[in-house]
Amino acid sequence: MTTPDTPDETIARKQALADVVRRLVESTALADAASTDPADLEAVTADLAAAADRMAAWPSLHATGLAMAPGLQGTLLERSGIAGRSNPLAAPVQWETGPDGVTRGHAVFGPAYEGPPGCVHGGFVAAAFDDLLGSAQTASGSAGYTGTLTVRMIRPTPLGKRIDYEAAVDRVEGRKIHVWGTADCGGERLAEAGIVFIAPADGMYRR
Repeated sequence: MTTPDTPDETIARKQALADVVRRLVESTALADAASTDPADLEAVTADLAAAADRMAAWPSLHATGLAMAPGLQGTLLERSGIAGRSNPLAAPVQWETGPDGVTRGHAVFGPAYEGPPGCVHGGFVAAAFDDLLGSAQTASGSAGYTGTLTVRMIRPTPLGKRIDYEAAVDRVEGRKIHVWGTADCGGERLAEAGIVFIAPADGMYRR
C-alpha cells in the first residue's frame, strides 16, 4: 500500500514534523563544533531537549510498534526507516509498483548518509535495496522475510543527486521469492541487487 500524494491532515502534520527533524539531523551532522559559539550550541541543545521532553508526553505507538499502527501510520511508506515519510531517519526513498509489476523508486541522500567522501555509506545503499525489493516482492502474490541479500556496488552512490531504482520479482520457488533490483544515476548503473525472501511456513506474513 502506498501513501496518497495528498495525505489527510493528521498524516500531513506528522510528515511536516519529520521534515523538520530531518533538517535538524542534517544540520547537526554538518555543524562545525570547533567554530560554533559554545553558548549558542548549548542553548540550541537545551531548546531541543525541552522539545523532546514535551514530545515524550504525547500518545505513543510504542506499545504496538510502528508496524502494527492502525491506518496509514502502519504502512511502509510512512513508518520505514528507509522510505517512511513520517520517519525522520528515512531519506526517504519513494517508490510505487506499476501495472507492469515493476516497482520504481527514487531518492536523494543528504550529508547525514555519507560514508566515503561525497558518497552514500554502503550500509544505506544495501538498506535501500532491502526496503524497495521488499515492496516489489508483493507482486508475486506472497510476501516473506529477507533471507539473503546480495548487493553488487558498481560505482559509488553520490550524495545530493537523484538515484533511480527499479525492482521486480524474478521467480518464485516454493516459499522462496527471488527479486532483483537496480540503482542508477544520470543513466549510469550504480548497483545491482538480488534478494531471496522466505515466506512463512504458516503463510502468515506479519507486517
